Amino acid sequence: MESIPGYEKFLSFIPVSLAKDESFLGDLVDCTRIVKIRKGDFLVRMGELCHNAYFINKGLFINQYVNSNGNECVTGFSSDQMYPFVSTIGYFTQAPSDFEVKAIEDGELLCFTRADIERLSLCYPDFASSYQRVMLMIISKLYSLFAVRQTCKAEEFLHYLYANHQWIVSRVPDKYIAQFMGISDSWYCKLKKRLFY
Repeated sequence: MESIPGYEKFLSFIPVSLAKDESFLGDLVDCTRIVKIRKGDFLVRMGELCHNAYFINKGLFINQYVNSNGNECVTGFSSDQMYPFVSTIGYFTQAPSDFEVKAIEDGELLCFTRADIERLSLCYPDFASSYQRVMLMIISKLYSLFAVRQTCKAEEFLHYLYANHQWIVSRVPDKYIAQFMGISDSWYCKLKKRLFY
């Protein structure tokens, strides 16, 4: 089977033997759909049941929590460059989501239903192990970023972002980084100016 438009990036995350398996590729195309999303739109809104997981071909997304007073808190970032699988914890718990996933760039994603991921995992053990490995890697990286954020002063964390996650500081608007750090937009801008300009 020739290269499948829209799936090239995803196929680089699975074993080569599976990426060349015509039966798997046929099933993959049959059970996924390509979703286009505009900047500012939501993949998942708070209170919705999340039945889908997504692979980011192109774009940048934030996970955010909104409390009962309407205060927002950014809890993570996903992009075509890093952490390309995105969903909410509700995907695993099947409870209404406490989080939202919002596009902050125009994007294109592959959409997988929970049922189809389970079916592909049952039919193709290599897919199951690859999917689990990728999920564990992303969870580990997100927890590591959270741990660094919690244990560093704002200045130290900003240095860490510039040194280790340049894609965040170069693509994510300042206000979302400030929310993630738990500081005001103005304080973030002052810090950035003092440390890097």
